[in-house]
Amino acid sequence: MLREPPDALRIRAQAVRDDTLRFRIYYDSGDRALPLGFATTLVGGMQQLLKAAACTVMRPRFHHPRLSLTEAQQLIDKSRFGHIETGSFVLRVSCPVHALDVQGTLAFDDSCLPFVRRVTLALRRGMEQLIRAIEADTLDRLVESLTQESNPLISSNLCEALTQFYDEALDNSLDVTFDWSVVEPVADIDRLPLRFQRDYFGRIEEVRRELRSFERHTKESFIGTVERLSGEMGENGRRSGEVILALLLQEGESIRARASLSAEEYEKADKAHMTEGSYVQVAGKLQQGRQPRQMSEISRFELILPVEVGSSDELPEYKNSFKEDPSQTEVCNES
Repeated sequence: MLREPPDALRIRAQAVRDDTLRFRIYYDSGDRALPLGFATTLVGGMQQLLKAAACTVMRPRFHHPRLSLTEAQQLIDKSRFGHIETGSFVLRVSCPVHALDVQGTLAFDDSCLPFVRRVTLALRRGMEQLIRAIEADTLDRLVESLTQESNPLISSNLCEALTQFYDEALDNSLDVTFDWSVVEPVADIDRLPLRFQRDYFGRIEEVRRELRSFERHTKESFIGTVERLSGEMGENGRRSGEVILALLLQEGESIRARASLSAEEYEKADKAHMTEGSYVQVAGKLQQGRQPRQMSEISRFELILPVEVGSSDELPEYKNSFKEDPSQTEVCNES
């Protein structure tokens, strides 16, 4: 009887604690090598897939402006790139199922699932939705449903990552296999490989563009502070015009934006600028580009005053308390 080397046994022992994804690139040529540039793109695509799924578990949406959530990066840091396997060209990445002790917004039937399992399940089910829609020729219906769902499994980022698994010169197809960790058994999950035929990738790119385009035309609501007032006095003796805002994004980052306000909105902005600890809530379309980015089609601009105005050092704590406990603030609708 042949005895396995200790390293091989250790790898097999570790694998029982991991959800393992295998990406098989197959094409007509019998050559098992890949162009170096494409191989580099594949590794980046694997990372983007996992990050996109992790961001979806934390904050489901059909487009993630950035894949920079801490949990997404931690998952990448904990995951392992395995040996290349035989059978055309197979890339393997293992994700320790109990690597991160966090929970996300995206819920499954089993609320006790660990974060990493939620990520791999979201990835599998999102891919299944794409394949079913392509094969049934219902992509338009899929895009419409994604933009209306509160917890979409498919994002433009996931679609973009999948397109990186296709090389036009090779004209390859892709199989994705999920091997689930035995320490967290799964039920009612099809274990067959998910097959992306070579002509699927163009359709996936169409979905990406549609979701990205829809996001650009969607109004969002932001919380922020008023950094600068540049309005002009009108004939009625009231100021209106441009202000510079510092807006807090969902990813926890702050960006500067320019907005043109009516006289009523400008009064609220002026009060927020002059009152320590005050915020504004603004809804509109935040355009792409360099900062300060332009905010257009403003449909809401409200002043938020703290019940007890604290010092500027308390600003981060106040932001968090506003998100978690709206009773700590009052929204002023008067002009």
